[in-house]
Amino acid sequence: MKSTSSSVCIWIATFGSICGIKSCVITAFGGANGSRRQPHHHHVVRKLSSSTLNSNLSGGSDSNVYNIIPNSISWEVFVSQANTSNKDKGVPTASSIMESFASFAPSPGVITVNAAIFHNQPNKAIGKGKGHLVRCIQKKEDLTLSAIEINNVDSVEKVYRIVTEHMRLTTVNPKACDCMKLYFEGNESLDEGDPTKAITLYNQALSLADRRTRQTSQLPKGSILMKRARAYLQRAANHRKILRSLVKDLTDTVPSASTMKILYQTASSHPELSASIFTRLAGDSKVNQGKFRQIRYRHDMHEFALLHATQDSLQATKLLPQSADAWYIAGECLAELRKLNESNQYYVRALALDPSRKDVLTGLMEKNKLS
Repeated sequence: MKSTSSSVCIWIATFGSICGIKSCVITAFGGANGSRRQPHHHHVVRKLSSSTLNSNLSGGSDSNVYNIIPNSISWEVFVSQANTSNKDKGVPTASSIMESFASFAPSPGVITVNAAIFHNQPNKAIGKGKGHLVRCIQKKEDLTLSAIEINNVDSVEKVYRIVTEHMRLTTVNPKACDCMKLYFEGNESLDEGDPTKAITLYNQALSLADRRTRQTSQLPKGSILMKRARAYLQRAANHRKILRSLVKDLTDTVPSASTMKILYQTASSHPELSASIFTRLAGDSKVNQGKFRQIRYRHDMHEFALLHATQDSLQATKLLPQSADAWYIAGECLAELRKLNESNQYYVRALALDPSRKDVLTGLMEKNKLS
């Protein structure tokens, strides 16, 4: 079998018929390290159904599957993309499952995660649940030690227990699991258009992603900051919409200069009407003062949200200097703050990291120059 430019195929087979598992092909693409490998290893695959997994995770262990050699092994994880269309609330996407595995790695390189399509795999292999099929291959340098297959991986908790109990990477802090749960819940709230709830969840996630927790895991603090920046931008947009409505309402009710001139002339020509005209203007003035206060409040909240978004996005560029998304969001935040020259500098960096965004970023930079 020859590897192609678009994918790499790895045969998963059994030695003889001891396990009674048919061979199948994994097509892996978009791996965390971007590497491509020639198919050359045969692995013993132990299948774990969802019920078996839950039983093992809650108590038992499978010592026969593993030959753990501390500080010398690594894991390759393949996550099926068969359920990418699943959008059930509370069930993480395949990309979220992949991010969870990567985040629970005790140190860089211990867990490599790949999106995969399992060829010749019957539909029943995914199980009746709405989770994802995952295969984990244990390696020591170029030697494959063993492999396991888990059906219906449908939660961050299940990923955490696979890592800590089946992979035996026991140094991962339990706070890492809570952090990722809050992170994904925040993402759901943001997608549902509730930035306030999303920000609260991101705040809680970041409080758990402290230095001690990140010493035993690879928590995506930079990604959480980017998401919180996006949530603050969404909140700022909501405040701006209300602000514009308030300004329009005030503009419609405040008398224009020509109207005031007519009222003055009327009061001068008809003194008996001056008292009622004054009373009406005084009453309108009190109402308008209240509207002015509302406008000032919304303006301050709008600026507050923008400042927070900018702070988060700038910090994200320091944590993720190679992320085009981080530089793009920072440029967007700076543009909203009318820091147009600085915004373009961040857009230039984003373009250098991701040339495929040339049309979008060029248009934004031209807009900044014309503003």
